[in-house]
Amino acid sequence: MTTRHLVDPELVAILDMIPAATLSTENIKQIRAMSSRAGLDMTQCSEHSVPASEGSPDVRLLVYRPSGEQKSLPVLLWLHGGGYVMGSADAEDAMVKSIVSAVGCVTVSVDYRLAPETTYPGAVEDCYAALKWVSTH
Repeated sequence: MTTRHLVDPELVAILDMIPAATLSTENIKQIRAMSSRAGLDMTQCSEHSVPASEGSPDVRLLVYRPSGEQKSLPVLLWLHGGGYVMGSADAEDAMVKSIVSAVGCVTVSVDYRLAPETTYPGAVEDCYAALKWVSTH
């Protein structure tokens, strides 16, 4: 079963750049080792705090850039998984670094607030604040 048909056609080329991995008991240790090394010394990460909607705390962003690249690059706005209830930008550090290394883009990872402590539309507004920051920077 494949879900490839669900991917936006404009993103399929990026999807093709990410190597497919079939997990098995024979290769899991090697894949884990590669994942933990992905992006080391190949990406720079900086932390930013950007204004959110009025009355809300600032939004924390992690900005990943290929090391040594000073020119303008395409940007991927990364919203970590977890359905606005779980996860964090920090938890997806290795994955984001591997994407930056493979694709050569800047990636802005949003550490949005989580439910139920933050009610709807708080997390969505955090992500929108990040998008606005990306568009101006």
